[in-house]
Amino acid sequence: MKYSVLSVLALVFTSLFTSCKNDLEVLAPGKESVSVYGILNPNERTQNIRINKVYLTDGDAIAAGQDANTINFGPGELRVTLQRFMNGSTTPTLTTVANSLKKEIVLTETVVTTESGTFNTNQRLWQTTDKLYSTGEYKLTITNLSSSAVYTAQTTIIDSVKPFGTQQPMPFLYIPSQPFTYPMHGNYPANPISTDKPKYVNYDVPSVTYAVKFRSIPNARIYGVVMRFHYIDSLLSGGVSMDYVDYNFTTANSSDLLGGTMIDAFTFTGDAFYKNLAAGMAKKSSANVRNRRSYYMEYIVTAGSENLSEFLQINAPSATIAQDKPYYTNISGGVGIFSSRSVSTVTKDMWNDFIDKIACNPDTNPYLFCNSSGKPSATICN
Repeated sequence: MKYSVLSVLALVFTSLFTSCKNDLEVLAPGKESVSVYGILNPNERTQNIRINKVYLTDGDAIAAGQDANTINFGPGELRVTLQRFMNGSTTPTLTTVANSLKKEIVLTETVVTTESGTFNTNQRLWQTTDKLYSTGEYKLTITNLSSSAVYTAQTTIIDSVKPFGTQQPMPFLYIPSQPFTYPMHGNYPANPISTDKPKYVNYDVPSVTYAVKFRSIPNARIYGVVMRFHYIDSLLSGGVSMDYVDYNFTTANSSDLLGGTMIDAFTFTGDAFYKNLAAGMAKKSSANVRNRRSYYMEYIVTAGSENLSEFLQINAPSATIAQDKPYYTNISGGVGIFSSRSVSTVTKDMWNDFIDKIACNPDTNPYLFCNSSGKPSATICN
């Protein structure tokens, strides 16, 4: 008799950048458990917890995975709650910002449609729009109202990347020459002068190594950075459209969980920036584009808890034929991940020298960027 383990976690292991590792008992055929995927983010308006059935089935797991009733719990079958605890206390405290009474969040269920693949496209989620605190620990409790089975998990909430001191807006990305001057896009002087230059992004020298730096925050282990270049297309048919190209960095870990450590692993050369931009622009259509204008830079910094880091590391695809590896879960009685992350965003305007270089750099010149004066590259670049 052939048995296959069904778990929709296979779909989401690679969707995120993630304490303990529990040994799983072999499930008896038909014995039901839960597969959980929930990453709390205090920066987001809505929190989503994905919960599916997981058990052994006799026969074709692919066919079973396409059956919504096989992988989804029924309407009203689960009660899903969040409670918050502070400083190791076992007594729940306030869970929701701006609500001085609420000590338990009861999540509501909804059905969403996912992309087609191994599993049925109809997936049941549990969600809340209650604003979470950025401190303390949140406990997830899942109660099966039919069987009375209870599954739990707990995670420390992760705050956002902070400024060095008290004078900078949060979040903060480090500028050595001007650590206390950090305007965001939309707040720059209308007519900048030379002394304003350190406040702007400028990657105009291809051979120079540049960096995105910031201080770590307490309880966060893993960090990710996306550097997003925004631009505006002027269209031959009239009007404009906005788009962007991302520069994605490999994640980095902090050496401790205390906070305050300099995270300086996100480095790149000017040449790498132009090549990445060119590769991204090659995927965009220029058929209806008269010219393009460099607009601004955005830096998206994600911080994740230690159990999220362990989850990603353990479940990373293996590069060898040997596939015997440990399995990660922090769900008591089930499998999966319940963790926390946060996202910080900084937007910066570009110095004119940088805009001019984008227009005329050999890699990016073919993509119709104008210089800082608005002149098309075809008329100004040798």
